[in-house]
Amino acid sequence: MLVSTFEILLKPQFPKKLPPVIPPAPTGVEALSRTVIQAYFLTIANVNFFDVTVSLVFTIRFPVDTPPTEEPTSFKDFIDAIDITGVNLTNTQLIPEAVPANNKARLTFTIPANTTSQLILQPDFITRPERLKSANFEARGYVEIFLSSLSGSNTATLLLTPEQRGTFFKDLDAKLEANIGLDQIAYGLPISNGGVFNLDNL
Repeated sequence: MLVSTFEILLKPQFPKKLPPVIPPAPTGVEALSRTVIQAYFLTIANVNFFDVTVSLVFTIRFPVDTPPTEEPTSFKDFIDAIDITGVNLTNTQLIPEAVPANNKARLTFTIPANTTSQLILQPDFITRPERLKSANFEARGYVEIFLSSLSGSNTATLLLTPEQRGTFFKDLDAKLEANIGLDQIAYGLPISNGGVFNLDNL
């Protein structure tokens, strides 16, 4: 069942090289640009009195040019975490689906009864910190949710809230906090079914 779209970014707000325009861009407009790290957050509340195992399927169109000039090039370029008990569970893994386009990956996990979980999907700048400098990461796609066959029930009701959250920065190497230029933004995404999902695997 379709949940929402998403956009994952690690890019400058403006292109590093502005294209020629008419009239030309004002001198110094590049100084207004900051780099943004934008992640996808999905809050899932299990309102049932039993544990529920769900599968999230992410679909992304990867670059088709060879060699690729932008990231990501595969699902290995992302990092995901699931917070259920106040601790991020990073041992979860996006498993690519066997489809011709190689553009789908599945994430399966269990939400305890009457518990709310939160998923985050973001560019992997933890193991690849050089991405904070290159800042050339842009991915868009959509998310689907399914009741896993591993779940203890054939039906379940879940409450979902998707969000985009972004962190802006100017210069992470700056010594003065004001020159780092940190800021944040968060906004909700349109969601089908008003956020209430009645799933089944019948």
